[in-house]
Amino acid sequence: MTNPPDSSQSIRSVRTSTARIRIRPALAAVLLAALLTACGSSDGPGSPDGHAVPTGPAGTGVVDGTVPSPPDRTVSGLRDDTRHITRKTTTGTRPRMVKRCTPRVRRVKHTSTSGTGRRKRTRTWYTNDSYKDCKKVQQGTMRYTRVVRRARWCVELDNVGGKSTKDDVWYEVESDVYRRATQLKEGAKLSFTPLRKGC
Repeated sequence: MTNPPDSSQSIRSVRTSTARIRIRPALAAVLLAALLTACGSSDGPGSPDGHAVPTGPAGTGVVDGTVPSPPDRTVSGLRDDTRHITRKTTTGTRPRMVKRCTPRVRRVKHTSTSGTGRRKRTRTWYTNDSYKDCKKVQQGTMRYTRVVRRARWCVELDNVGGKSTKDDVWYEVESDVYRRATQLKEGAKLSFTPLRKGC
């Protein structure tokens, strides 16, 4: 006589099959989400449209490790005055140093070893090595020229940048800019790149 199957085993089998059917769609959804995330992040962080974004500290404008070029330093205004400050020098004296050498001789020790063990022998001898001992010594004095003030070329502008309140502003410029300014009448428009502000 055959025994009927255990009802508890049948119930467990049905529950296991149902759980497997539920897990498979969930696993597929997880894999699909991971694939979409990987494809969407190929442009890099913070660049969903593929454009470069600043990677340096905030406010530096650094993009991909490059620093933007400095802004144009060209100034413009109305020519007011010009000034040429000449070079000023003075003379002085200082010690005149010369190289003086004295021939000398030093004794140099030499050694030579031959043989091994009890038959090892060391030979020592000396030679004289000639050389020059040189140093700088003072020999009188010499005159020299020292620059007290360098030459400068300056231009004064009014209405700098189109602002009527910015008048009488001096700029140090190259000599060719200075010569160009001297050929203009006072009040003429003038633009240039200064070396520095002030004169």
